[in-house]
Order: sequence, then structure tokens, then C-alpha cells
Amino acid sequence: MFRTSLSRTATRAVRTLSTSATKSSSIPLRICGRGTGTQQTITIKDKPYSIQTDTYPVLGGADSAPSPVAYSLASLTSCNQVTGAKVAEDHGIKLGQWNVRLDAVLPTDVLIKGKCEGNPNWESVKLFVRVQTNILESVKGDNLEADARFRHFVREVERRCPITQLFKRSGVQYENPPDITDLEWSGNPAAQ
Repeated sequence: MFRTSLSRTATRAVRTLSTSATKSSSIPLRICGRGTGTQQTITIKDKPYSIQTDTYPVLGGADSAPSPVAYSLASLTSCNQVTGAKVAEDHGIKLGQWNVRLDAVLPTDVLIKGKCEGNPNWESVKLFVRVQTNILESVKGDNLEADARFRHFVREVERRCPITQLFKRSGVQYENPPDITDLEWSGNPAAQ
């Protein structure tokens, strides 16, 4: 009974997603997972690759593959880079190498201990990004203009990144520290 009900719900959701908008305004995805215990193999429809997941021993896993929570953070870092590439293209900015670090805190009272009170969501997420750009060069060395242009670029990446928005709107304490961002989101991609 539970299986049938779950299948019907999932099928309806997939149909709604895949027929809700034209291809130019949405990207339909179908993800399928199969596994036992804490391990799962995830496939994406019409793609040649798969993703393996497991979890930490404290949750009964063998730690044989990245955990779902690690993948959620990896999706945040990589989605910022993908979105940044699109924003840069739209704004005539050339990008070079990206270096991204993310620090996060996941409370375990609900997830591991099963407590009734609390939130199993991320407590905090702090994203540190360093990317080479041609912004300073493009404004002929005007540091004030370069700073303003760069801040606009960072705001646009944050606004347009679906995974950033997923984290921010979930209520997590999300930080893209401006002091670190301002100092490190710079450089000339042509110089490397």
C-alpha cells in the first residue's frame, strides 16, 4: 500500500514538472535512485553517468561514497560557479580559475538522536569564493568602479543561483562574507 501511494505521488510530480513550461523557460529533470541500507545509486534520465551515495558511520553508513549532505553542499559550491559563468557571460566579464571553500554546521539532535524539537536543516553555511576576473582591467584600473562592478556580479550570482536561493529560503544562516568576497573575487584571468 505505501509503495503504490508513493509511486503515484512521484509520478504526478514528474508529469507536472515535465509539462509545466516550455523548454526555453525550464529544465525538466528526472532523478531515480536504487539502493539498500544507506547506499544508493542515483541516475539522471538520458545521462550516461550515475552518482553513488552513502553516509557516515554515525548514521549506520560505511562512508564508501559522499553523503547526501555533502552532495547538497557540493551542489551549492558548483552551482555558484555555473551561475557565475552565465552571469559573467551576460555582463561581458571574463573569468579564470575558481577556488571555492564552504564551511557548514549541521545539527544532529533531530537527525541522529531523533529529538522531537529542533530543525534538521543546516544551522549555518558560509561560502568563500576566489575567482579570477578581468573587471579591474575592464574599467582601466578604476578601483571604485571595479569594486562596484564586482559587487554587482556577486549579487547577481547569489540572486540567480537556484541552489543558493534554496539554501537562503530554507531559513539557514547563509553567508557569503563580503569582506572575504571583496578581497578574493578578483584577479586577471589573462595573467594566469
